[in-house]
Amino acid sequence: MAVPVSGSYRGFLTAPAGASQRLDLRIDVDKRIDEGSVLQRVSGDVFSIDKVVAPGQPPKETEVYLESWIMEHPKVVANGNATTITGEIRFWNAVHPKTTATIRIPSTPADAPAAVTIEKQSSPPATYSCPPAGKFFRALHLEVDVCKSVNKEPILPTYGTHSLKERPPDLTNRTLTIERAYGEAGIEMVIRGDKRDIIDDSAASFSSWSDAELHNAMEAHFSQYQGAWPKWEIWGLLAGEYDNSNVGGVMFDYAASLGGPGKAPERQGFAVFRKHFWFDSLVPNPKTDAELTAARKFLWCYTHESGHAFNLLHSWDKNRPKSLSWMNYDWKYASKPEEYWKAFRFRFDDEELTHIRHGNRPSVIMGGDPWSSGGHAEAPPGSEHLRMPPGAMTSATGDVPIDIEVSSQPYFEFLEPVSIELRARNLLSIPINVSGTLHPEFGNVTVYVRRPDGRIVEYMPISCKLAEDNIVELSPAGAKDSSDRHSRSIFLSYGRYGFYFDEPGQYFVRAVYHGPGDTLIPSNVHRLRVGHPKSVEADRLAQDYFSYETGAALYLGGSPSQYLEDGMNTLLEVVDRLKGSLAAAKCAARIAYGVGRTFHELDEKNIVRRKRGGDTKEALQLAELALKVFQAQKKPRHFNIPVERIARAKAELLLRSGNVTQARSEMTKLAGYLHKHGVKPSVTKKIEADAAKIKAPKAKTARRSRSAPSRKKR
Repeated sequence: MAVPVSGSYRGFLTAPAGASQRLDLRIDVDKRIDEGSVLQRVSGDVFSIDKVVAPGQPPKETEVYLESWIMEHPKVVANGNATTITGEIRFWNAVHPKTTATIRIPSTPADAPAAVTIEKQSSPPATYSCPPAGKFFRALHLEVDVCKSVNKEPILPTYGTHSLKERPPDLTNRTLTIERAYGEAGIEMVIRGDKRDIIDDSAASFSSWSDAELHNAMEAHFSQYQGAWPKWEIWGLLAGEYDNSNVGGVMFDYAASLGGPGKAPERQGFAVFRKHFWFDSLVPNPKTDAELTAARKFLWCYTHESGHAFNLLHSWDKNRPKSLSWMNYDWKYASKPEEYWKAFRFRFDDEELTHIRHGNRPSVIMGGDPWSSGGHAEAPPGSEHLRMPPGAMTSATGDVPIDIEVSSQPYFEFLEPVSIELRARNLLSIPINVSGTLHPEFGNVTVYVRRPDGRIVEYMPISCKLAEDNIVELSPAGAKDSSDRHSRSIFLSYGRYGFYFDEPGQYFVRAVYHGPGDTLIPSNVHRLRVGHPKSVEADRLAQDYFSYETGAALYLGGSPSQYLEDGMNTLLEVVDRLKGSLAAAKCAARIAYGVGRTFHELDEKNIVRRKRGGDTKEALQLAELALKVFQAQKKPRHFNIPVERIARAKAELLLRSGNVTQARSEMTKLAGYLHKHGVKPSVTKKIEADAAKIKAPKAKTARRSRSAPSRKKR
C-alpha cells in the first residue's frame, strides 16, 4: 500500500543557479486528515529570497512573495519506491506560457524531500527540493480577547457532534473545537493562549458595541496588528452585545490607521456577541437540549465569522443556497433550521475547501486582497473587472410571489451619498413572510451596480452581520392600508471596493432578494445619474472626499475615532462649503447621529471608557440643515425615508439633551409632513404613537439597539 503523501512541503530552488527562491507546496491527492476531503489538487506559492550583507553585521534576509499556481488535474502514479505526480499548472496572475510540473516523493525515509520540477516552454527547468512540513496545507494563529462582562467559560466553542438528534445518521461522533473544525478543512489553527486580554466594558454609560467602536478596538488592541501585512493572523473578540441586539456575530475589516476599508490590511477580525439570545443557555458542560443547541450555535458562529476572514462568501452569494457548509445559514436552508442540521456534516463545501487550501495566496491570507475580490478558487481575484459576478443576471419566470423594486431619486449631485429604497410587495392573495432587514449586511439581499464604463460590480458592505432574520408578514396583495409591502433604505456609496459612485455618468442598479431556501427574486433595473462637479470648489473637495477615511466615516454614520478624524473633517468641510446642496445635506444627515452619540474606546489599561459624550449641539445643527434641504425638494417622494430617518435622529438627540417637549413636537411635525406628502396613514399613526411614548430619559440611559424605523408602506 502506498504511503499517503498529502500535506505541505517547503523547500528551496536547486537549479538553475543564481536565483534564490522558496516553494511552499501543497499536495492534496490522498487522505491523511480524519474527516478531511481529498480534492485532487496540487498548488504552490513561490517566494524570492534576498540577502543583504553589511560589513561587520550578520546577513539580513528578505522574503518576497511572487506568485501562486494550481494543478487541477494531477496524474498520480504510486509504487513501492515513490509517488510521482504530473500535470499542467495554471498561474493565478499574469500571462505564462504552458507550464507543467513533475513531483516525485520517495516512500522512504519518512522525511525524504519532494523533488519538484517546473517546466515552461522556452525556459530551462526549475527544480526544488521540498522536505515535508506537516499534514496541513496552511497554518495560522487566532488571537481571542474577551470583554469583562462576558468573561466566563466557555470562551471558546466545544461541541460533540452526536450531542443532538438533529444530525446525519452516519455522522462520525467526535468533539469539535474551532481548531479541529479548521483542522478537518486542512488548516492548522493555533490559538495564541498567551495573548488573551480582558477588556473592561463595565462603564455605566456603555451597553453595546457599534461598528466604529469594534473598528477602534481591533486597531488599538490586536497584538499582531502592527508590522507588515498580509500575514496568517486573525483577531477575535468575545463581546457582550452589538448595537443591533439581533446580531450574534460580525466580521469586520476596517483598517483606518493604514488607510481605511478597501485598503490593506483587511479581513483581520471578527466578533461574537455572548449576550445574544442564541447563547442564553451556553454553559461549560452542556447537558440539556437547550444547552447543547447553544453550544452548537457557538461553534458555528465562531467558525462562520472566522471563515469570512479567509475570503469566503455566504453560500447563497455564490449561487449555492443548498450548500451544507459552515458558510450557510441554518434558517435559510429550506426555510427550516432543523433540516440544515439533519444534513450538515460540520464542514466547508468542496469549492470552499479548494479556496482555503489551494486558492491564490493574496485572496486567502488575512490582510491580502479585499474581501470577496475573488471569493474562492472558482473566481480569480479581480474577476469583478473581467466578467459579471455570479447572480448579476439572475432572472425569474412564472408567477413570482413577491415584487422587488429598487427606486431612488433619478439624479445625484457630485459628492452626494447614494442610497436606494428597496421595496418588497406581496403579489399573492394570501399573506406571505419576507425578511424585515432587506440589507446586504445581513445576507438576504445582493445589489449589483453597472458603472458608466460598463463594468458590473457587486456591492459589498464593509461589515457582515450574523443575526436571526426579522420576519415581516405582508398582507394579501392590494391591501388598502398598504400592509402588503415593506421597504428599507440601503446606503450604497461606499463598501469593500471603495466608492461605487465616484464617476459622473449613468449607473444601473439591480437587487436580488434571497428568500426562504433557494428562492431568488430579482428586482427591476433602476437607472440613476451622477452629475459633474458644479463648481471648482466641489471638484477640489473630491480629492479628499474619495478617500478611505471619508468613505469609512460615511459608512459608519460618523465616528469620533482618531483613525477617521481626517475623513470626518472632510465631510464637515463638504457640509460647510456646499451649503444648500443635496451633497451637503446628505453628508450632514449621514453623520449627524454619530456626531451626537457617545463613543467608547479602550484606554491604555484595556478599559472601555467614554471618549466624549457627543456634541449634541453640532449634531442638531447638522440634522436641521439636512431637514431643511430635504423638505425643500420639488419632488419629495424619494425623500420620505431620509426625512423620517433624520427627524427621528433629531428627536432622539433632543430627548437626550432633556428637551422632551421639543422631541415630541419634532415627531408630531414629522407625522404631519409625511401625511401631507402621501405617506399612508398606518405609517403616520405609528409615528404619532411613538411621539406619545416619549418621556424624559432616566439618569443613566443604556444605549439603544439601533434598527431602522418601520417602513412598510410608502
